[in-house]
Amino acid sequence: MEHLADNTEAVMDFIADGILIIDRDHCIVFANKAMLDICGGLRTADFIGKKCHEIFHRCPTPCPQACLAEIVCPYDEVFRGEKTATTIHRHRMPDNTERTFSITASPIRDKTGNVTGMVEVLRDITEQTKTEDALQKSETFMKNIFESVDEAFIVIDPDFRIIAANRAYCKQVKSPSCDIIGRYCYEVSHHEDKPCFDNGEECAPLRTFRTGEPSFAIHTHYDSEGKPVYIEARSHPIKDDAGAVTAVIETLNNITEMKKMEEQLRHAQKMEAIGILAGGIAHDFNNILNVIIGFGTLALDRQDDDTISKEQINEVLAAADRAVNLTKRLLVFSRKQVVEVTPVNVNEIIRGIEKMVGRIIGEDIVFTMELADVEMTVMADAGQIEQVLMNLVANAHHAMQKGGRLTISTEIKEMDETSVRAQGYGKTGTYAQISVTDTGSGMDSGTQQKIFEPFFTTKGIGEGTGLGLAIAYGIVKQHDGYIKVYSQEGEGTTFKILLPVVGDKEAKRAVNGVAAPIQGGTETILIAEDDAALRKLTQLVLESFGYTVITAEDGAEAIATYMENKDKIQLLVFDMLMPKKNGREAYEEIRKISPDIRALFISGYAADIITRKELLDGSMDFIRKPVSTKDFLMRVREALDK
Repeated sequence: MEHLADNTEAVMDFIADGILIIDRDHCIVFANKAMLDICGGLRTADFIGKKCHEIFHRCPTPCPQACLAEIVCPYDEVFRGEKTATTIHRHRMPDNTERTFSITASPIRDKTGNVTGMVEVLRDITEQTKTEDALQKSETFMKNIFESVDEAFIVIDPDFRIIAANRAYCKQVKSPSCDIIGRYCYEVSHHEDKPCFDNGEECAPLRTFRTGEPSFAIHTHYDSEGKPVYIEARSHPIKDDAGAVTAVIETLNNITEMKKMEEQLRHAQKMEAIGILAGGIAHDFNNILNVIIGFGTLALDRQDDDTISKEQINEVLAAADRAVNLTKRLLVFSRKQVVEVTPVNVNEIIRGIEKMVGRIIGEDIVFTMELADVEMTVMADAGQIEQVLMNLVANAHHAMQKGGRLTISTEIKEMDETSVRAQGYGKTGTYAQISVTDTGSGMDSGTQQKIFEPFFTTKGIGEGTGLGLAIAYGIVKQHDGYIKVYSQEGEGTTFKILLPVVGDKEAKRAVNGVAAPIQGGTETILIAEDDAALRKLTQLVLESFGYTVITAEDGAEAIATYMENKDKIQLLVFDMLMPKKNGREAYEEIRKISPDIRALFISGYAADIITRKELLDGSMDFIRKPVSTKDFLMRVREALDK
């Protein structure tokens, strides 16, 4: 190959890339100056006649079996394939460093066309490769960050096309990345054909493109099934050197569950506010009713043979009793009325209202019962559960003006942790489920969200109060149960009630005792009551049964009166909430003087309000107003006889 060593060698020495000429035996026959420099200033004699793998790999075998085994040597491709080969090759240099070369190897042919050698042009790309590796690692690192963010994350160009999207965003819109990149963000997120305006407000990316500033917005997206998804969006500009916005980064946080919780909180706060109002009304109303019932009872007891007067007084007392029940219903829907529960069979409650249901719905509606053939005992106030069911039946009748089918069914429902998470409510346990299903007009989602709110009604003026389902909701909640509505417009409605099932040990039977005769006494009783009419009534009732009564208008006066008569008084009858000092404060002051003094507390407020104000604990005797004369006298006697 001496013919290769001619004047062309001088030309090759001016080329910046390394050049080697190698014969078919892997021997180097030429190396230009750049190649010598790359190898640390070796001499030509150090190359000529040496095997190329001995110089660059320090191995006794050619590259396919060399220690840098992952590298493909172009030798075979040139000599066997007789064609030019290109590769990226990592060499171990004579100074034991490693360098990376971009190699182009071309065959050298003789006059007959046979391949007699090859020329390799080696461009040192070590630094370039390091830069590319660093860039690739940086890109991988950034991609990992991008994908690790839990919030949905997209990058949008000025045409609102998505140029990048992380896994969280793909999951949120229920589409793979390949179906998202290149599409308009509003098309993917909103299923619309233009950038969104939610309630007249620009979306966050639109505002950022317009102002060049970060933006924040809460608006409604829709998933691939068309269901609303509430999104908290934050957009940040990406600017070029001139300050122009070239793209926008947008993070989208799904706050749908948070919005639901906010709605539930607002509903709870609304119910609490109405409950406080109802409790205050009930207090004043109960005081009035107590006076009506008390004086009415006294007047009735004094009637001899005047039948007409007795009938009239009985009508007054009956009206007062209805007013008492109305007050209880006000407190029930606000969950402030204490329910009196006993073990009851759910199926028996439903069978008990069968005839009543038939009268309400009439002949145009077919009524069926599908009751489970199992024992379902719950701790409940049977009358209140009946009231819930009758409210639901009345609503079903209203929804089926042209007839239909009404079904009340029962079954045992097991609630485990999985079902609790899936449904978003409840506690684990066994429940009796009552379903009331109609084939009526149904209701939209907006109506379903408000259906249990007090005073909300879909009926016309004068046709409903809007309290029926609110009362039903309150009753079920007070029984530690749950009530849910499932409906679609035109396809009927199902209300499902879940009540905790109790076992045989918990289901204690109530024992009905024989009423004992009312007993009076001769003890002295201190009454503290700020309502003058009620104070007068209480004094009159007690004195008519032989007791001596001392009265006070408020807590402070009660303390002073007791100090003057402490050797006479055997019992305190205190209203819980009074001016100056409440009943408990007055009682605690008196106990400092007389630790063993007995007390009976009375109030028109619901028990939970009294407890929340820390006026009452489990050891204190408490009577709720209005109370009948008989019950009041029995409780007084019980307190004195302790």
